[in-house]
Amino acid sequence: MFMLMESDMMLGFVGILRETPKLFSKNVRLMASLTLLNLLLLSLFFLSNVFSTKPFIPDLVTKAFLIPVTDPKSTEFAYLLIGLMQDLRVFIGLEWTFAIVITATSLFLSTATIIASAAMHGGENLFFKELLLSTLKSLKRPFFTWFYVTLLGLGYSFLVLGNLLPMMLIIQQPIASKALLITIGILASILYNYLAVIWALAFVISVLEEKCGIEALGKAAQIVKGMQLLGFGLNIVFTVSSSILFQALRLMTIKQSTVLPIVIGLLAVNSIWLVKMFWWMAYTVFYYQCKETLGEEVELQDRILYSKVPTAPILNEP
Repeated sequence: MFMLMESDMMLGFVGILRETPKLFSKNVRLMASLTLLNLLLLSLFFLSNVFSTKPFIPDLVTKAFLIPVTDPKSTEFAYLLIGLMQDLRVFIGLEWTFAIVITATSLFLSTATIIASAAMHGGENLFFKELLLSTLKSLKRPFFTWFYVTLLGLGYSFLVLGNLLPMMLIIQQPIASKALLITIGILASILYNYLAVIWALAFVISVLEEKCGIEALGKAAQIVKGMQLLGFGLNIVFTVSSSILFQALRLMTIKQSTVLPIVIGLLAVNSIWLVKMFWWMAYTVFYYQCKETLGEEVELQDRILYSKVPTAPILNEP
């Protein structure tokens, strides 16, 4: 019986990985437009972040090195300290601004990817303008679910750190401490990927159904029963893929070049996001598999996938 269930899980896992790439071919123009939008926005924000903060870094480093060797009673020390604090405020303000903008953009693009994937999975014909409009109209529910999931993730991180730090303080040997850190890190990552199945599925539900927050998490826990290992496998595959991709690109960095690290960083950001985009598409397919296994009726809701505007029809719509 166990071997049969294990075989079914493997078939379901392979089926999701096979079905996901096929979504692209069902509406090439829509998926190409969405992919291009992803790459353009992320590239723009990454380059803006790099070139807006780059001038502050050499100045910050110089002042940080000069302050310890400068007489604290001198006016030069006061100027250096004031300048350092001003640069830090500007630098931190810029980083927080970019963090908020990138988070909002990521939320929008993830929602759009799920809506497009659902339309492709159901064989619906969705235009790019309709996708953008329906994404904007659907953002409220995914935002609340993202907020709850973020709190859960932070709580989990604090729980791990709260148990790890006392053990690191007790163990004085460097080798034993490093081994403990690696072991707990691996175990914590595995457990996180297992818990994240419900969290990611709840986000998909909040996009495609009239549920959000705790209600979406409860619905995710309900429909994923008996299939959580399948979602766990998806999480592991995409986590490992992103890590390998990031490390491979990071090793390509040449310190003598000032341009190449930026190019490699741009490649890393876009490549990892494309993997994440594929991951959301796979989770949309996984969502429908869960509902079909549970015996629920699967239907696309017009109010979610389409946003009809009561105006004159658009002529020559591609």
